[in-house]
Amino acid sequence: MKIAFLAFLLVLLPLSCQKSEGLGGTGSISGTITEQFYNDDYSLLIYEKPAVDEEVFIVFGTNEELGNRERTNDLGQFRFKYLYPGNYRVYFISDDSSSVLNMDVEKLYELKLDRGEDYKLGRLEKLSTLDFDEGTAMIKGVVKVIDYVDLSTYPDLVIEKTYYATEQEVYLTYNNHTFYDERIRTQTGGVFEFGGLIPGKYLIFLYSDDVTGESDKVTLEFEVSIDDLEQVVDLGEIVIEKL
Repeated sequence: MKIAFLAFLLVLLPLSCQKSEGLGGTGSISGTITEQFYNDDYSLLIYEKPAVDEEVFIVFGTNEELGNRERTNDLGQFRFKYLYPGNYRVYFISDDSSSVLNMDVEKLYELKLDRGEDYKLGRLEKLSTLDFDEGTAMIKGVVKVIDYVDLSTYPDLVIEKTYYATEQEVYLTYNNHTFYDERIRTQTGGVFEFGGLIPGKYLIFLYSDDVTGESDKVTLEFEVSIDDLEQVVDLGEIVIEKL
């Protein structure tokens, strides 16, 4: 009877010493987060970089409450140390490319950690979006006006004077947006500049009098492609007409 009881204790003792998920063990979970910056509809990757000082969370086992939190270093790396074996959930906050509302979501990774294991999650991706004016590229140009004598008529128009337009409205539309994104006015010398732009397709447009008389105004449109964050596109001199 004593021998049987001793054997039962020897079996029960290791089980009673097993620890549940949490801190105090010799295992670890690590990974590297890269932040990818897209335009607003995720049709173009603008650039990517290590996600610095990003909060990463861990949940122990089946617990609902947060177990611990770490922040990524300058290389986007994080590491949860001193973990007991068991099941863990690691997550961080990211934009959601599948949501039309562009809401933040938890990017969740579930794993089983063995005793003393250094579990590597590898490269993880955090998504972020940029507005059209959160870059460093530029589109610029100069607007010149040909002003005709009031009583002259098409096609025998007589030029009264030419000058560089001040306070002329110029419009910018990014990508496939249905409405213009920015409107500016020309400065002294007819100069206009749209700065702080991200890569992508742009439409620059402005209005000129219709000298043929078929309509009140005509639209002058210029399609521009920006491929680099530091790119400067000069549209040169744009001529509009005024009756």
